[in-house]
Amino acid sequence: MQNIVCRHVLLVCKAHHERAWKLGCEILQWLRVHGHMAALIEAGGEDPAYDEELDFVVVLGGDGTMLGVARRLVGRPVPLFGINFGRVGFLTDAQPDHWEERLKACLRGDLPLRACLALRWKLTRGGRLEAGGAAVNDVVLSRGSLSRLVCVNITVDGQRMGLLRSDGVILSTPVGSSGYSVSAGGPLLYPGMNAVGLTPICPFLNTISPMVFPGATVFRMRIESGSTDCYITVDGQEGQQLEIGDLVEVTGVPAAVRFMGDEISFFERLRTRGFVLERASGADAEKA
Repeated sequence: MQNIVCRHVLLVCKAHHERAWKLGCEILQWLRVHGHMAALIEAGGEDPAYDEELDFVVVLGGDGTMLGVARRLVGRPVPLFGINFGRVGFLTDAQPDHWEERLKACLRGDLPLRACLALRWKLTRGGRLEAGGAAVNDVVLSRGSLSRLVCVNITVDGQRMGLLRSDGVILSTPVGSSGYSVSAGGPLLYPGMNAVGLTPICPFLNTISPMVFPGATVFRMRIESGSTDCYITVDGQEGQQLEIGDLVEVTGVPAAVRFMGDEISFFERLRTRGFVLERASGADAEKA
């Protein structure tokens, strides 16, 4: 450890999670004893610690906590290293019982980095910017509590795609494609792709099929009259109600988020995280 360069590390713990906070305090002390600069905060709030010059961020939580922290760092060259305190753990690398060995590898720079596409979105209302931000998994336009259709006029890179009447539409990154998008019948994208998936949610008369676009594609979606209550939701965590005439613009940002750690085989990750890949029959296996 003596030869390790001093690092500036931010520890972010899952909100209101006693075990994560306790381990965060232990890691904070360990880092300081070994000559590193470190700070510990709880996820979910605004904190100036995010604005510091950081070498990397350690997130103690599940995928939801990782997503919240990642959105704050979109476009910055600050890798995230996850210690899993959630159920699924698609985005985390280490388990709580084995944090020290993995953290030492982070400090040495031995762990590979995975750069992933993110989404930038903005909401314009009456010609004025109303809101905007980043998404790591997906941006969703969807109906409210009533089972009535949302009418969305979609253009892609300035070319009109058409009027989509549906329960909504999902724009997903490759990382996020294994969530809501694939459940709605959308494409499952390989994580390293520079691509964005578009998935209509229960489209009326199947007017627009799920599609995959290049990562830099610019999508413009206008809420048309005849729509019921409509909402924009970002990564399933942030959202607000939309109005008739609102314009939502979404585009991909290549290599905008960086995750630190060994990348498990894509198919192994699917198997270990609850996806069921059908086994080949005996005859098919022999042919293979």
